[in-house]
Amino acid sequence: MVALSSKTRPNRSRAGSSFPKLKAIILVVLLLVAVLFLDVGIKLENALVAITDTTEKPSVLHASADNYSLAKSQSFGFFDGVRNNEWERLQSIVAVHEDHKYPEQPLTHNPIWDNPLWNKRVNEYFNSNPAWWQTNYEPNFSCRFERRIGGVTGNGDGPKWICDPHRIAELAKERKAKDPNHPGCVIYSVGSNGDFGFEWGMEQEVGPGVCEFHIFDMGNYTEKMNEQNLKKAHFHQWGLAQQDPKSEDPKPGDKFYGLRDTIKLLGHENLETIDIFKIDCEKCEWGTYQDWVAPGIPSLQQIQVELHNAPTQAIAFFDTMEEAGYVRFHKEPNIQFNDGSCIEYAFLKLEKEFFSLRNEKKQEKKDAITADKKG
Repeated sequence: MVALSSKTRPNRSRAGSSFPKLKAIILVVLLLVAVLFLDVGIKLENALVAITDTTEKPSVLHASADNYSLAKSQSFGFFDGVRNNEWERLQSIVAVHEDHKYPEQPLTHNPIWDNPLWNKRVNEYFNSNPAWWQTNYEPNFSCRFERRIGGVTGNGDGPKWICDPHRIAELAKERKAKDPNHPGCVIYSVGSNGDFGFEWGMEQEVGPGVCEFHIFDMGNYTEKMNEQNLKKAHFHQWGLAQQDPKSEDPKPGDKFYGLRDTIKLLGHENLETIDIFKIDCEKCEWGTYQDWVAPGIPSLQQIQVELHNAPTQAIAFFDTMEEAGYVRFHKEPNIQFNDGSCIEYAFLKLEKEFFSLRNEKKQEKKDAITADKKG
């Protein structure tokens, strides 16, 4: 055997001591990589939650109360949990919404366009009440939790579409907390024909005693109303008429009253809001709608109205509603007892600031038309 000198013999002690150090370095690197991936994963998860989370209440992790301020301020406090970016999208939808199929001739398909040279069938399709409603004034707003309320199931003729009824219950609770004498929520129901399914359904939805109902009809349906066992319901046997501007001190006993006189008779002059104004009065809407938005009237937060036929003044009606701050969140033809000439609309009142973008778009269109005429 050949003996190795100290110069040629491997240094085992140095090789052995460097191996644990290498293992430690590799382990540290692996830990750093793991931490990096964990941090990226958490950030991705938070981003996905922020995108997909559709809950309405503010989250401490994702947003502050300021992210919900637009909807609350522009809805008179009705929407308290809609994110600003969602609200701005609703604004943009309203801003570009076109009310008419034929904007330059909005009375196209109205009955006044009946052509004597056409047969009856052709006029029914192209110049009739249903034809006009089919081509004008679709809804321009959405309520995420709207409900069709009335009766046990919400189906059939009579129920109404209500925007987010749970919010009405919440607002009523807040009002009662501030003022125990406040009625909570107030609902006017004009025209019942002895059917109290809507009022019963609303009470089931928001809770017994939460809302105070005032029901108006020419017929005496007090006993039928009492059979519903509504906690806070009052029947008034009179109809709604156009408000007499000279009337200052209405007295009980008349068959008809204007809205302002009705509010005085019920002692509601100091109410800020009537939560729901439901009206089906067989064409009286065309003579009274301006009273709904007149000075001195409590804000009608929601209006559920059946419009009868399509008189030319329908355009002025919708213009008035928008100028007063109303959006349309539902439209439903009456097809069981009508040919579609009667349409149920649901309106929601918002602050006029909500319409600022829509007004800008309208002005741009007007300016463009003016420029074209000059050119």
